Amino acid sequence: MNKVIIFDLDGTLLDTLEDIAISANFALSTLGFNTEESQKYRYFVGEGVFKLFENIFASNPQSEETIQEAVALFESHYAKQFNQNTKLYDGISKLLSFLQKRGFAMAILSNKPDSFTKMCAMKYLRQWKFDVVYGAREGVPRKPHPKGALDISDFLHVKPNECYYLGDTMIDMQTANSAGMIALGALWGFREEAELREHGAKHLMKTPSEVIKLLAEV
Repeated sequence: MNKVIIFDLDGTLLDTLEDIAISANFALSTLGFNTEESQKYRYFVGEGVFKLFENIFASNPQSEETIQEAVALFESHYAKQFNQNTKLYDGISKLLSFLQKRGFAMAILSNKPDSFTKMCAMKYLRQWKFDVVYGAREGVPRKPHPKGALDISDFLHVKPNECYYLGDTMIDMQTANSAGMIALGALWGFREEAELREHGAKHLMKTPSEVIKLLAEV
């Protein structure tokens, strides 16, 4: 078994919820819409910025033009304040140091725009070596489509079934399974155990320390 693990970013490595909520609420208020409580964003995020606003407007659908305006406002605002409240989850530093010491190849695959994904990785994760960092890229379908995950396994010259994939939403579990990877559900993230279990988590991890225990023998 090759030592390869792919991570989701938001809700798995980084707690980004508050900064995402602040920038999304800025966009909403600028366009004259009501803002949302930060905790509601747990269920809005995960599928990219356009889908974030589609989810927000689910009960009051808006035109594509309005959503694109919201996306532009969000991205401009988020670029300036993405690091105000964001932090590593407890235990992530220990997990990444363990994996690096044990020789694991590590990668990140997010539906966050590629520029923001790389920006967050550089700000918060630069002390660890990630072989690949991919956010949402032009011309590449977003998760749960397996293309991004399979691009990573191809780049690392490993079989998909030799890759662990750790994420916190059904999108991540669907991605891992459709790519033929080992789906690990992060219970410290944005979603609940039932969602991860229902969508194919092979193992459910309560803490990053449990990931260490699972992979200690690999």
